[in-house]
Amino acid sequence: MAFEGIRPVLHIPFADSAEQPILDTELAALAERMISAGADGLVVLGLASESWAIRESERDRVTEVAADACGSAPLVVGLDGTTSVATDRARRAVRGGAAGLMVLPPRQASGRDALVRHFAAVADAAGVPVLVQDSPQVSGVVLEVAALAEMARAHPLVGSVKSEIPGAGTKATALRDEGLELVAGWGGLGYLEQIDRGAVGCMPGCDLGPVMVEIDRAARAGDREGAMELYRRVLPYLSLATASLDLLLLTAKRHLRRSGVFSTEVLRSPGRSLDEQEALTVDALLDELVAMGTPGFDPA
Repeated sequence: MAFEGIRPVLHIPFADSAEQPILDTELAALAERMISAGADGLVVLGLASESWAIRESERDRVTEVAADACGSAPLVVGLDGTTSVATDRARRAVRGGAAGLMVLPPRQASGRDALVRHFAAVADAAGVPVLVQDSPQVSGVVLEVAALAEMARAHPLVGSVKSEIPGAGTKATALRDEGLELVAGWGGLGYLEQIDRGAVGCMPGCDLGPVMVEIDRAARAGDREGAMELYRRVLPYLSLATASLDLLLLTAKRHLRRSGVFSTEVLRSPGRSLDEQEALTVDALLDELVAMGTPGFDPA
């Protein structure tokens, strides 16, 4: 299995200044925090990394920082773009230390054959396993099960799917039945059901990385009650965070700033911030998780 286990997606800390440079030291501290919490690997330059806001030169630097922090654990690097852009990013990611790639389909693909060729080209360029990121609300591309199965048959390195769609259950089962490796998405919402449907792992945000490690370990050891108890604790927070991509980012960064891992909680401009009521709601949920001693939620 190429992408098993809990592999948190690294959020990117930006300075609260005009140019908003990436704070490398804080990024490395976050990566090390996830590995220390038992993460099976790390993911960077995914949606939770604000990948659309990262310059090309910064992509390489972020990959190198994450790879250094990973040690022997595998690093997955996300990418998108046309075939020429994606293959270039794939080669650079592998040179920077990536052991696998998470790839969004290109908006420009005109039909199944074009998608098959695109993912095969990326896999050929990289020479490492490729996880297809099925996120139509972001990519604008609807990937049918038959298309994903054909992509897997066309190249031995393209056999894994991270399905990030609401109500992904029946699609997840169909993908499993086609022999594809299934990774849970959507921030970990519904993860226990995804395990029942054959998911080999999950890629949550770093706010939930430590607790998802504990949920995963308990579930796979047969302690369903323990896994469910932890999942119920985080469900109100997770439900709020997964309501939109900006809330997913803002809640995570607020938690990381409150925990002292990040010095700021800003998104890269022109990203918004939490309004007063949102901040009160998020803080109340975080306070409750802290009070319950939930893994990864340190006192503010």
